[in-house]
Amino acid sequence: MKKIILAILGLFLMAGAGYSARGESIEIVVDRIQKKYEEIDDFHADFTQEATVKALNTVQKSDGEVWFKKPGKMRWNYYEPYKDQIVSDGRTLWFYNEEEKQVIESPLNQVSDTETTSTLLSGLGKIKELYKTSFTDPKEFEADGSYLIDLRPKDEGEDYNKVTLAIDKGTMMVNTLYLYDPFGNLTKVLLKNIQIDKGVSDSLFNFQVPSGVEVIKPPASAAGR
Repeated sequence: MKKIILAILGLFLMAGAGYSARGESIEIVVDRIQKKYEEIDDFHADFTQEATVKALNTVQKSDGEVWFKKPGKMRWNYYEPYKDQIVSDGRTLWFYNEEEKQVIESPLNQVSDTETTSTLLSGLGKIKELYKTSFTDPKEFEADGSYLIDLRPKDEGEDYNKVTLAIDKGTMMVNTLYLYDPFGNLTKVLLKNIQIDKGVSDSLFNFQVPSGVEVIKPPASAAGR
């Protein structure tokens, strides 16, 4: 589940090619999205997450808050059902699992050896080099006033097959992400109460290990997927 967050963190800077149902060039649409997010230094939103596990025929629900700050800083605070955390200060990445009372601490550059994930984490995006892009089939989701864009990683070693972005046509902000993995599972992340450029402090991205929690530092050879 936490690798999903790694995959979607930088998906606020997307691009592609194709045509929408209204005849708009997606290149023009994406230029507007790209321009919007290039101007943003920090970002905060509430989120709800629904992960459909196909093999178990279950839906796992969670919610919390997310902060993002350039370059490469992030914090995901989960509140329900567990108070998990995912934090990066741009150099180190921490995964805190409240239920297991464990923290996995890894250098950010060892989290994955793929260019895609590291690019997403840094918020830099060579999107046309990394993704096959298209507009989403309008029958797949209700657009609800959003552009729907599919991104398929060119790197076949990624942990997901496709990401669909819903982008508000008025604000050009991402409001929903749908992520598909190779096992047929779907994770939906809905962003709400989005605020930008509120001056998020760097101290927010300093992770404090909770008392009584085991810290695990994977060897370099084991880092990544």
